[in-house]
Amino acid sequence: MRRKKNRMVVFVTVGVLAALILVWSSSCALAKQDWEAIEAAARKEGKVVIYSVSSRIFKLVDEFKEKYGVEIVGFDIAPDKQAEKFRREYQAGVHQVDVLFTNGTPELLGEFLPKKMVWNFVPDTVAPYLDDNEKEPLLVQRWSSRVLMYNTALNPEGPPIDNLWDLTREEWTAKVLTPGPLVGVMTNVFQTILEHPDEMAAAYEKEFGKSITLSPGIENAAQEWLLRFVQNKPVFIDSTSKILKGVADVEQEDPPIGWTTFSKLRAYEPGVYEAAPLYDLEPVLGVAYPTVFVIASKAPHPNAAKLLVRYMMEAGFWPWNEIGDYAGRSDVETLQVHWFNIPLFRKVKLWMIDAEHVYNTRYEFVEFYMSIGP
Repeated sequence: MRRKKNRMVVFVTVGVLAALILVWSSSCALAKQDWEAIEAAARKEGKVVIYSVSSRIFKLVDEFKEKYGVEIVGFDIAPDKQAEKFRREYQAGVHQVDVLFTNGTPELLGEFLPKKMVWNFVPDTVAPYLDDNEKEPLLVQRWSSRVLMYNTALNPEGPPIDNLWDLTREEWTAKVLTPGPLVGVMTNVFQTILEHPDEMAAAYEKEFGKSITLSPGIENAAQEWLLRFVQNKPVFIDSTSKILKGVADVEQEDPPIGWTTFSKLRAYEPGVYEAAPLYDLEPVLGVAYPTVFVIASKAPHPNAAKLLVRYMMEAGFWPWNEIGDYAGRSDVETLQVHWFNIPLFRKVKLWMIDAEHVYNTRYEFVEFYMSIGP
C-alpha cells in the first residue's frame, strides 16, 4: 500500500524552477518549459476543451478567460462515462478534447497511457511541492476518498460503530447508504478492501473476540466481509450528495450510516445537516484515490491545455479547496489542515487505491460480486 510521504514546503529560486524538466512527447524527450511562449501560443489557440469529473470546472471559466484570453469549454462527465467517451472518440479519429480531469485512474494507467492516447504533464512551477507519486505516472491535483459518515447531531455520545464489521450486524440491516458496488469509484473502493484480507481478519477478531469462519466458496476475510455486507441489505443510492444528506439530516429519528465522498462535508449546515467521518473506525475509515490531469496526445489546443493544467494546480485550485479534498501540493495541504481543522492526509486511516491492480482485476471483481450479490 502506498501512502503519501511526509512532506515539507520547499522554497526554490526562479532559476532552479526554470531548470526543472518534464516528460512530454511520444519519444519521451526532455523539454524545458517556457511559460511566456506557452501562454502566447495558448492565446492564439483561443480555447481549451476539458472533460471534467467535477462540475466545479465551470467556476473557472470567466476568470481564466479574463486572465489569459482563453475560453474554457468544459464538460462535466463522470469518470467511467468520460473514459468511454474519450475511447470512442479516439478510435473514431475525433480529437476534440485537450485535458482529461478525472479520478478514473485505472483506465488511464491500464489503457490510455500504455497506448499513448494521453500524456502526463507536470508544470515545473508546482513540481517542488509534490511527492514523486504525485508527479509520476500521473499529475495529482488532489486526493479524494470515500469514507463512512455518521450523524453527529443524533449521536451526541460519539460514533455508533467502531469497526467495518459492525456493518454486517443485524441492527444495521438496510441502514447503510452506499453507491452500488458496480458503480464508478465505489467499485474501486470495494476492490481495494478486497486487497486487505489480513487486516479484515484482524478487525473481525478484534470485534468478535474469535477467529473468522468463512462461508462456503469464500477465500478470505475480506471476501467474507463483502458477502455479509451485501447480505445485510445496504441501500444503494448513486448520488453521494444524497447519501450525505440522508445521513446528516437532523430531522430524523434513526439515522443511517453512509459511504460518501469526504468532501461532501462542505454541505455541513448546523441544525440542518450535521455529520462527520468515522475517523477511528477499524481497520480503516475508507479508501483514497487521486484526481489527476492528463493531456490528450492529439489535443487540438496543446498549449492552452498546459496553461489550464498549471492554472488549476495554482490560483485555479480554489473551487476544490474544500474540507476532505486534500491538495496534492504540500504547501496547500498544510494550509488546509489549519483552515479546516482536519488531520494531515497521511494520518487519516485510509487505504490507497492501486489503480493498476483495480484495472487488471475488474472483471474478476464483477464476477465475484455477481456470485454473492442480491
